[in-house]
Amino acid sequence: MARISRRSVLSVGALAPMLSACTTDLNRFSAEQVPALAVRLGICNAHHVVLQAGRPGTSVQLRGCPAAEHARADSVFQAASLTKPVIAAAALSLVLDGKLDLQAPVSQYLRGGYQHRQNPFANAAEAQTDQVSVQTLQRMTVAQLLNHSSGLPNWTRGALAPAFEPGARWQYSGEGYALLQAVISAVAGQDIESLVSTRIFQPFSMHRSRLRMTDDIRQHRVRHAQSVWALGGGREFEFREPNAAASLYSTPADYANFVAGLWANKALLALTLSRPIAVQPSLSLAWGLGWGIEHAAGGPYLWQWGNNPGYRAFAMVSATSGDGFVLMTNSDRGLALAPPLAHASVPAEHGVFRFGMLG
Repeated sequence: MARISRRSVLSVGALAPMLSACTTDLNRFSAEQVPALAVRLGICNAHHVVLQAGRPGTSVQLRGCPAAEHARADSVFQAASLTKPVIAAAALSLVLDGKLDLQAPVSQYLRGGYQHRQNPFANAAEAQTDQVSVQTLQRMTVAQLLNHSSGLPNWTRGALAPAFEPGARWQYSGEGYALLQAVISAVAGQDIESLVSTRIFQPFSMHRSRLRMTDDIRQHRVRHAQSVWALGGGREFEFREPNAAASLYSTPADYANFVAGLWANKALLALTLSRPIAVQPSLSLAWGLGWGIEHAAGGPYLWQWGNNPGYRAFAMVSATSGDGFVLMTNSDRGLALAPPLAHASVPAEHGVFRFGMLG
């Protein structure tokens, strides 16, 4: 999400052998050893929920630092890119209602073009903008925004344009989801917060979830542990407006309710799995409409990781069995807990944990 310094890059690089050791052998750590692993890696707060047959269990809380702040089961984390499946589900609900066409060009819904903010995480009054033309929007479809094949970059501080012909291949894109946010709002005739609250948060019992920091959840948030990142000398970045790619504040229990609801809604699940585009065939990875798709024993699996400064998150569920888990942490090392949790909840050889972007 944010720009990082050379020192931060080196710090993350120093973790690579440790993370690699955790992800190449899923049998190395059992579920019972996860608390000790959290202590070893200094992951101060980590909460996870396991799903069995589409039913979420109790939220499990781990504290890997002696001086870690106390976090309750209903404490709120930055969920980072776990935002994207929520936004995708809202978009697909509009598709199921006949209000949004996956194969329509984006220009059909943004007839005046798209005003792109070149730094979406800056104050709105300070950010520079550029206008994406209708002709450019005609080249990409709604489905291509959802499955990251629009050709748009992850983020850019310059003018927004596809780097290759939309639909040609996969490229992870936060900008694509920011554009999707504008499409959804235009189609629904309401702001993204109201839409997601009505179509996702309320029906999926996500009572502690918001698309930005609000006063009612501020006192429940878990601050990052400043383990590797130091954004502005340890200042925590706070989302003050919705961002469809990264701004979700939620709890693992809330997100597990979302995953369970998605799995139980067979029409929504089938649509999510449709129109996959190859990501890394050697690891059996593709991308559907809002989630990564991994083809492994017991699958296919839907998965998504989250990576904001000071926070890591991961969610996975078998589309077949409804088994899976949700993990949220306040540490840059937090993804190291995902492989043993996956081995315990959905035993398989998960190639996703060898996917380079998770590093």
